[in-house]
Amino acid sequence: MPANASFSKPTILVVDDDLSLNLLLCSFLEEQGFNLVSAYGVGDAKKILQSNSSLDLLLLDYHLGDGVGMDLLEPEMLASYCKSVPVIMISANEEPEFLQHCFARGVSDYIIKPINLSLLALKVDALIKSIKMQHVIAAQNSELEAFKRDAEREEQIAKSTYDYLLRQYSSPHQGIDIWLKSFAAFSGDMALTQKSPGGSLFFMLADATGHGLAAAITIMPVLTIFNSMVGKGFQVQQIVTELNRKLVSDTPVERFVAASLVEVNPFQREINVWNGGMPSVYWVDKGKVLHEFSSTHMALGILEDDIFDCSVETISLPDSGFLLAHSDGLNEQENAQGAPFTTARILQWVAQQPQDLLPTLAADLQTHVGCDSYDDDVSICAINPGMVFNHDLHNQAGRIAESHIAPFSWQLSLSGENLRRCDIPPLCNHFLQSIGYDQLKRQKVFSIVAEMLSNAIDHGILKLSSALKETPDGFMEYFAERQRRMEKLRDTDVVVLTLIWNSPAARNRLIIEVEDSGEGYDIGSGAEAALEQLSGRGSALIQCLSESVEVFAPGNKIRAQVD
Repeated sequence: MPANASFSKPTILVVDDDLSLNLLLCSFLEEQGFNLVSAYGVGDAKKILQSNSSLDLLLLDYHLGDGVGMDLLEPEMLASYCKSVPVIMISANEEPEFLQHCFARGVSDYIIKPINLSLLALKVDALIKSIKMQHVIAAQNSELEAFKRDAEREEQIAKSTYDYLLRQYSSPHQGIDIWLKSFAAFSGDMALTQKSPGGSLFFMLADATGHGLAAAITIMPVLTIFNSMVGKGFQVQQIVTELNRKLVSDTPVERFVAASLVEVNPFQREINVWNGGMPSVYWVDKGKVLHEFSSTHMALGILEDDIFDCSVETISLPDSGFLLAHSDGLNEQENAQGAPFTTARILQWVAQQPQDLLPTLAADLQTHVGCDSYDDDVSICAINPGMVFNHDLHNQAGRIAESHIAPFSWQLSLSGENLRRCDIPPLCNHFLQSIGYDQLKRQKVFSIVAEMLSNAIDHGILKLSSALKETPDGFMEYFAERQRRMEKLRDTDVVVLTLIWNSPAARNRLIIEVEDSGEGYDIGSGAEAALEQLSGRGSALIQCLSESVEVFAPGNKIRAQVD
């Protein structure tokens, strides 16, 4: 409808073979503010209808000299020229059967002779307003359909991009099962798994506020930061700190992300868990919950750095069992009576030890609700570290025996600003990968190199004390102080990393040496004792993973041999 259509005069076609009545009706309606066109029979009316597409109303007498008014309402005529024009029939016949016949043929209203002009004016005005409203609604529906098509097309493109990123950034692993049911096309829940270069398995279950595209957009930074930092060998504490900082700075105040981040370290035989605003994560073995990692932190994206708590809960890695994690969409989902699914119901199924726990929980949730459409995104995850790492060992077994690498020596020396800018362990890992060094051995080497360099920079050059980490807020204080001292590095602050493979002094072994320009430090002793503490664990890990470890006076050079 044109923008100025509501301001133009409606046009009415009066069809009546009584010249006097035709003139009377036209004069009266013209005084009411309408444009009038006259016809005196069926033939005249057909010509006008076929040539004039701007008619708003047809005022039609039943008895005409060359036929009856109903002749103009034949189906083929309606389709060709007056399908949407409302019709008021004029007749002296008021028998119910006749009236029913008229309305069945498409008459909109009816007025009985002798004509009451006031009543006619009211009927005409009402019908014209009705048809104009129908035109407006039709136009709006057309615009809405076009908008809907565009929105669906854009959503499909966004969904494809979203799914592609998920596939790129989350690696599937044997022993990790994930069941996810989205509330909408986009999910606010996200389950990510990634192996670190050091061989640890990192898993993250995140749940953004809200649903659909808005929640998915909020959670996207989590995906990229998690993947990038795990790939560079960062610790859980550093990852959650950066995630929180990014969400605080880049998302609206009312948007945040609840998350559980798990690290399974096969070398240190431990599990580290940070839980912020998520349901508890359980270690389950033979139907029993052996440990519950409950939420002890605020969700990501709420607290500023100075009050954010990145501390983790650590337990020794049991010999058997698995981790079970889920979003609150599972335990809080209500049925028609308002009763939630409950955590107790989840644990009842755990105790029964079904062969397929995740499909069993999903099926019971559907039974509880009565359908498979839920009020929130639902995700359930099971992680079996034994299966994950045994699968990796099985896949590598054939390649380890086949690998043969010629002797080599590789050295990297960095000082000052380069120490702050350059992430050395990934560079070392990339070099070993490029020459075909075995993956499982690379993981061990990465862990050793990372800990050696961390000790050399943090304690040898920056003179930081690991004891600071023993306090409740110690990790944040430690990392903050480390950042301040890293900004003040000088060109005389130097760290040298050397790798030597298959030398005459160490056949079929890799020698790893790290030397710093500091005054030397005590790397500590007693690996078993150190593993029970929050500080000193890096030195203990080096000793556990190496065949031999030597520290050279005054303590600024360390050498390890790896089989």
